Amino acid sequence: MASGIQAQESAKPAKRANRLLEEVVVTAQKREENSQDVPITMAAIGGQKLEAFGIEDTADLQKITPGLTFTEQYGYTLIYLRGVGSEAFLPNAEPSVATYIDNINIAGSHGKQDAIGPVERIEVLKGPQGTLYGRAATGGAISIVSKSLPTEGYSAELTLNSGNYNAQHILAYGDAALTENLAASVSYYHDEHDNYGEQILYGVIQDTEQEYSKSLRAKVRYFLGDYVTLTGIAQQSDQLIGESLRNENIRPAGLAIGKAPDEPDRIYKNNVEGLVASESHLYGFIADLAAGPVDLKFIYSDQESNVDNRLGAHTDFDGTEEERTSFHTYDEPTFQKTYELQITSNADTWLSEDLSWVAGLYHLEAGGGFDRIFFHVSGATAIGSVLDVVPEALRGTLGNLINDNKVILESGGNITIESDSIYAQGNYFLTKDITATVGLRYQEETRGLVRNYLDVVPGSPDISYFRGDDRSQNINVANFSVPDISDESLAPRFALQWFPTESIQLFTSLSRAFKSQTYNILNFFSAPDAVDKSTTTAFEIGFKSDLFDETVRLNGAIFKSITEKPIASVVSLSSGGVVRFFNAGESQTEGAELDALVQPMPNLNPGLAINMGAAYIDAVYTDYQDGSGFDEDTGLFYGPGSTTQMPGRDFTGHKIARTPRFSSNVSVNQFISFGKWGDIELAVDYAFKSEFYLSSAQNPNSKQDQYELWSGRVSYNYEPWGLSLTGYVNNAKDERYFVQLLENDYGIQANYGAPKLYGLKLKLAY
Repeated sequence: MASGIQAQESAKPAKRANRLLEEVVVTAQKREENSQDVPITMAAIGGQKLEAFGIEDTADLQKITPGLTFTEQYGYTLIYLRGVGSEAFLPNAEPSVATYIDNINIAGSHGKQDAIGPVERIEVLKGPQGTLYGRAATGGAISIVSKSLPTEGYSAELTLNSGNYNAQHILAYGDAALTENLAASVSYYHDEHDNYGEQILYGVIQDTEQEYSKSLRAKVRYFLGDYVTLTGIAQQSDQLIGESLRNENIRPAGLAIGKAPDEPDRIYKNNVEGLVASESHLYGFIADLAAGPVDLKFIYSDQESNVDNRLGAHTDFDGTEEERTSFHTYDEPTFQKTYELQITSNADTWLSEDLSWVAGLYHLEAGGGFDRIFFHVSGATAIGSVLDVVPEALRGTLGNLINDNKVILESGGNITIESDSIYAQGNYFLTKDITATVGLRYQEETRGLVRNYLDVVPGSPDISYFRGDDRSQNINVANFSVPDISDESLAPRFALQWFPTESIQLFTSLSRAFKSQTYNILNFFSAPDAVDKSTTTAFEIGFKSDLFDETVRLNGAIFKSITEKPIASVVSLSSGGVVRFFNAGESQTEGAELDALVQPMPNLNPGLAINMGAAYIDAVYTDYQDGSGFDEDTGLFYGPGSTTQMPGRDFTGHKIARTPRFSSNVSVNQFISFGKWGDIELAVDYAFKSEFYLSSAQNPNSKQDQYELWSGRVSYNYEPWGLSLTGYVNNAKDERYFVQLLENDYGIQANYGAPKLYGLKLKLAY
């Protein structure tokens, strides 16, 4: 989850004394450019700026990027950007904002597998990025670039952080030019803290597992002659998270009708301790050839992740102290291999004075799902709900296997993916001030579903039975088989930019991206149905400017996007699938953004900088008929497949989930130099989000009220020793806001984001 995002760069001249004022070179168009010269709305944040903001987790980016929202669902991260996102989660679902580290796409899994140590920069690209970033970039893309390796000398840094909730953070990093041609770096990251609340199981307060995230990463670069650069990357990550798997049932309904509500107070009254422990590895290889009239880059990656077989993944589905329903699994694998060949023009390319371009081939092999997942169901009401959704042909068989109103069901299902695409994008210089951009990506993809079944596990086997591959005690109820599904997609991009002056850019763009089709895999009771692909097309007009002798940077944009067949989800026993994804008809987003970086007194007080941003987003479903959800009064499920025979409802006009209409941020940073005695840096941050719903059903009981977050930092820096000592407080007012608010057959279950956190951080850099 945590990213350990920190870096060290050379000091700026007096006018640029504050770290917020650094210039950032980006690779949003697969070549190095100043962020102000790219016709894409983005937040480009260098290493110094990240540290000045106190950003240590990619989820923290929403505090300084209006229009960006991170929430969670059973341990999976759901990202919405400019109102474009997806309610779908699980291994068979793709995110709507693609994440890249060093040009390698990061496969979706629990949490965020991006604990990499020091970084050079982070780029948050807004709007569809399907042409250059491919699948799953309908809302945008987040590109993380790790710290570059030195060509000579070496450097090292150590960060120690201690805070409340027994929080401990360690980041150790070292790099060196080992020979004239060889350089390497190693980083180790470890973060841990106690549960932010109390877990009560069967009325007894429990000592819960401490949450942690740790990662070991190595990078090696070798110059093979004058024109070839070889880079190898290896990373191992482990984490345990529980925040969105420990549930407070704050509004019991449906199958939990009559149960007293659990006050939303971070005291979790369950009969199962919610957590997921996972481990992952990533191997990457990059070869750069810079000779001749074009530059060549080959990128290979191999990623695998799974839940820890010792601890697994567990959640109390009903969110109560009673033994009703729960899930657990010890085998939830995902894998992804990618191969990319990229060709980029350079100064020696034919027509380079008029045209720059990039083209490439991309191949992906991936998959994910559940080898074995177990569903514990207890009580006549819950058992009856299960039997009601079982097809008639299986109902009698399953009913005969259920004893004492208690049953353990087992299912499995893994998605397989194979995809090939070709892309190209060129910038044609119509005049010295006007540039036109045209790009296109063509993709073919095939998805399949394997090992999809329903078993009953009789009795109460030893825990080792659930952890292994042996299904000999199981009674098979059904096996499901579906055909592979194939599809072709086109993702174009058109942009026009004009520089009326050297410091002002005006641009407009039309772009498209898509989320691939898939199958539902947690169907349990019936053959899995397919979910169509989702396509987002966006139009944007924007500007970028550096004004008043570069003391004011002002950027803004207005935009509109249309998503065809957006993907929604419902978590319900009564749906026939437990977790079921489906397509709405259409959604539409309109909005405007403005961000500014101001040095208000460049001569009198060059160390003062103010960063501000605001976004207005009107995001609604323009066609969403026959929607599924839970009645706000009874909590009963309605929609297709409902056992209550309650018809679906028309959600047309409903607001898109997880998208506040207004969001804003202000950061004030004051740098004060005391000469040989060192420097002081003072920072105060404010972030605001207006109210929003956490489901497309727009149930008034699942609404996040508007909230604001205050944070602050005081740092002392002594450059001769490479010393930095920082005291910090995050969420200073201890604001309560939901990181998860979900509806299921048992009511509405809530999980809060982090409370007030404070501590002291020591950094030594050489």
